[in-house]
Order: sequence, then structure tokens, then C-alpha cells
Amino acid sequence: MRVLTKIFAIGTMAFALAGAACKGGAPGDPRAEAKERYDSACGKCHGRDGRGGVPSAEGLAPPRNFADATFQASRTDAQLRDAVVNGKGQMPPFGKLFDEPQLTEIVAHIRSFNPKK
Repeated sequence: MRVLTKIFAIGTMAFALAGAACKGGAPGDPRAEAKERYDSACGKCHGRDGRGGVPSAEGLAPPRNFADATFQASRTDAQLRDAVVNGKGQMPPFGKLFDEPQLTEIVAHIRSFNPKK
């Protein structure tokens, strides 16, 4: 099972890197770029709508539902950023893919799923 999780993590990181590499051209709308980064790195597991999804392997917990107001209220922006950078539980780290401004925009995009806002 651990091998499967590692393979999944490596595959997810490869897709995220490919998506980031394909992104080129002049800087545009930071919100649109954050959505693209989220979709590329996070959306594969958490869903483009942020509602989570199915576990990556049998017996594993499903990805977090970012549209859950209780979850949103229970995490600070710093905690969300730390999870993106360092990974958490089954989630691989994505810290090397994004600079500080990009991380800030990704956290803001995760916050946009909060139904209470």
C-alpha cells in the first residue's frame, strides 16, 4: 500500500510540474493563475470544486473537502500554506513548485471554497 501511495504522490507531482511548465507568457490575472495552479496541483485530488474526492487507494482517507465551513474555520492561512508546502498525511509536498506570492494566491483560492464567505 505504501508503494501505491508513493507512486500516486510521484505521479501527482509530475502532473503538477508539467502543468506549471506549460504555463507561460506574460503574467495575467493572479486569481486566474491561482486557479490554474490549484487545478494542476491540488484539484486532481481535492477536486476543481474543492469538495474532495475519492481516496487515492483502498483504505486511505479521502482528500479534504475545502467547501466544508467547519474545516475552513479550523485552519489558519499559515496552516493551509504549511500543508501545501510540506504535505500532510497522504498528501505530498508541493513547496518546491511555488514561490511565496503563488502560495498566498493558492491559499486564497482554497479560502474561496468557504461557503460562509
